[in-house]
Amino acid sequence: MQLTRQADYAIRALLHLSGQEPGNVVQTREIAASQDIPEKYLPTIMRTLARAGLVRTLRGNQGGVLLARKPDKINLREVIEAIEEPIVLNRCLRDHGECSRDDLCPVYPVWTRIQESLVERLESTTFADLASENAVQSGSSKEWQYSGARETVPA
Repeated sequence: MQLTRQADYAIRALLHLSGQEPGNVVQTREIAASQDIPEKYLPTIMRTLARAGLVRTLRGNQGGVLLARKPDKINLREVIEAIEEPIVLNRCLRDHGECSRDDLCPVYPVWTRIQESLVERLESTTFADLASENAVQSGSSKEWQYSGARETVPA
């Protein structure tokens, strides 16, 4: 499995938003500059994340994006799957019976265990964890506290 650039950009963008004060609206150009993301890709990624309920978008002069939920309620799996399809290491894991060898294949149980482990790790890694790690690495001690979000307008 290899993440697409869009998934990588989405993760970086949410990491940036996770480091903001609660309710702080951030313009996509700020995110792009801070996270080294080409600015032209970010609006599409943000619309996708908004449809998945991960960010909220606001239009107008004071517009931008903000997290829709607390960073400790958003995990890596959600973000990856919002941008890409569900995480599947091999086609035989997509649906049991997809491969006629499922019941005979000695590798099938191994793929299953590896996928379960990967998904579990992605689900247990929240953006609060990542933001906290990022703050430690950058020397900041700011913790994210959620105080609710402003009204949003769909993108």
